[in-house]
Amino acid sequence: MAMTLRLPADLDAALRAAAAEDHRSVQQEVAHAVETYLALRETEEIKSDPETLRALAEARESVRAGDVVYGSEAARALVKDHPAS
Repeated sequence: MAMTLRLPADLDAALRAAAAEDHRSVQQEVAHAVETYLALRETEEIKSDPETLRALAEARESVRAGDVVYGSEAARALVKDHPAS
């Protein structure tokens, strides 16, 4: 999407300085800032949902208890040891 972005002089200078420091173009720096903002917004949304927080806590407890396995070999071994009823 092409657009014109008008910024106050101090914000424009700060953006250009950040872009130079990060070895990015101003356009890349703006795109990165928007991506970061959207990710933080999504994180805030998740953290404000009690049901999601409960599910995350349950998942953490499952990991601590050793109820979570990683990798296809570990999953196959788990299925082999506990056949379906």
